[in-house]
Amino acid sequence: MNSRRQTLLFPNFPTAFGGSLNQGKRKVSRPIVTKRPMHLVLRSSQAKGERSLLHESKFIQLLIARLAKRFRVRVYEQANSGNHLHLLVRAETRDGFKQFLMALSGRIAQKMTGAAKGKPLAAKFWDFIPFTRIVEWGRAFAIVRRYVIQNTLETLGVIPYQVRGPKKVREKSRKIVGTGVI
Repeated sequence: MNSRRQTLLFPNFPTAFGGSLNQGKRKVSRPIVTKRPMHLVLRSSQAKGERSLLHESKFIQLLIARLAKRFRVRVYEQANSGNHLHLLVRAETRDGFKQFLMALSGRIAQKMTGAAKGKPLAAKFWDFIPFTRIVEWGRAFAIVRRYVIQNTLETLGVIPYQVRGPKKVREKSRKIVGTGVI
């Protein structure tokens, strides 16, 4: 049976979790599906200037590869945008994915803040808990993959940054730019 049809049996099945979505809400378990990919985003407003994630991009790349192998998580795409990371992943097990998230976010925060055992963080590094969204195979997977690649190209300066956000905000910005008002 098609897995999408199966989730439609449960119309309230959440497909997105974390980030600012769960702020001020009661704790619930993160939806993790091992048969489909997930879009993962880690964001930090502290990652600016000297603390930019771009300064440690080699460390982050190697860490992602090492942890993915250890916890059996397949990484399809990854993008380091300086203040946030995008990953398109699929985990073999729920526990493996949870451990991957904890290890990845913790090790990056340690590296960026200089925290160590016996020397804890002065303030939290990540803005929110990691955002994850379950992605369907096919068209949705291709769209997320292009989005992650687009983030990489924008960071490298290959293509200009494109304003994104809620649809209403994008329409307003198009109207303003179209009229010559900036």
